[in-house]
Amino acid sequence: MPRQRPHPFPGLIERVALLVEPAPLGKRRSRDVKDDPFLACALASGAEFIVTKDKDLLAMEKPFGVEVVTPREFDRRLSS
Repeated sequence: MPRQRPHPFPGLIERVALLVEPAPLGKRRSRDVKDDPFLACALASGAEFIVTKDKDLLAMEKPFGVEVVTPREFDRRLSS
């Protein structure tokens, strides 16, 4: 049996990911406190988009200038 990773996707992420220290947000920013780390990392990295299906993040629309979109909307924008 060949020695291959059954799921190569995590290895790809390790190779291409940009590691950042989350930016300080000050007070709580989202309806769900568990979403704030995603906002902090998007802000620190200069991200243009947060791609998610999370309703609390999607409700924010464009926090700190970072657009929050669904995977479908992101795909649509990439295709156009």
